[in-house]
Amino acid sequence: MAQERAGEPTESRVSTGFLLARLGAESRRRWARTLSERGLTPYHFGVLMTLDEHGETHQQRLSAAIGVDPRNAVPIFDTLEARELITRTSDRTDRRKRTVVITAAGRAAVDELRHTGVALDHGLLAGLTERQRTTLHRLLLKVFETTIDTNSTPATAPGEPADRPTAPTARP
Repeated sequence: MAQERAGEPTESRVSTGFLLARLGAESRRRWARTLSERGLTPYHFGVLMTLDEHGETHQQRLSAAIGVDPRNAVPIFDTLEARELITRTSDRTDRRKRTVVITAAGRAAVDELRHTGVALDHGLLAGLTERQRTTLHRLLLKVFETTIDTNSTPATAPGEPADRPTAPTARP
């Protein structure tokens, strides 16, 4: 059995919510440290991921996608543009809008961070077998879909094996 940590009551270990919160905090801490080592923040990564997945868009849409007020997002875009991970241009139809596009260097950064995220996940879940990791992911996805993402489709199609390995997902 795992050694008790000082300051954590034994009763807290029976609370699934507590365990999820603690593990989520540890996962976020590791991810933020990884991004920081590359001079990035989770917001920078959010912009790059959104552009990589959805293509060019306007600054205001990107701001909404990453949950930042458009006025506060400008320094995020400035940093990414200075590092040549994105480019911004005036929109052809409305010069008040700025169109944002991910660059080849930005795509390479996203790919590298996706691989790093998978490695971080494996490190966090090192005490589990591959089958246990797959089962945990499937169960967490089901909870996510039924509580947060009610409009998504099921993780597996009817008739597919429940323990089928799923592709690793990138961090938000």
